Amino acid sequence: MPTNPPSGGSSESDLHVRPFGYVEPHPVVRRIGDEALFLGNKHAADPEAHDHAFDFVVSATENSYSATTHHRPLVDGPGNDWQDFESAVETVRRLRRESGSVLVHCTAGISRSSTLLATALAAESDTRFSDALARVQQARPHAIPHPALHELAVTYLAANP
Repeated sequence: MPTNPPSGGSSESDLHVRPFGYVEPHPVVRRIGDEALFLGNKHAADPEAHDHAFDFVVSATENSYSATTHHRPLVDGPGNDWQDFESAVETVRRLRRESGSVLVHCTAGISRSSTLLATALAAESDTRFSDALARVQQARPHAIPHPALHELAVTYLAANP
């Protein structure tokens, strides 16, 4: 029998459930606030699939795509080398400081891309990871880092005050 959530808890309308491994069949491109930062899925890295143009495209996927300018492959879960994660975050931070638009994408636009963007935003604005992730989730409510990536993000931020 359904029950009401406790005060301050999530309601059913707040939940974003998708089948494991599901990738939307069309480009997902979401702007993070008013910055020239974008989060996307693998279709966002295909310039023929949409009308957006990006100066830089960071692919956090196993393969690079036609628009990829910076390939920083990560696994969506445990098994990432620290240096690979650190390099990916540093790339996003550096590109954010340059003039131009930056798309960070992974396969579904949910975990790897959101983790990299939230980590870079937190590091650059000296805020908590959870606050930076909330900014990303405003643009992409489905965004949720895999726990192993979340741990890397918190470790990165602790090591880079």
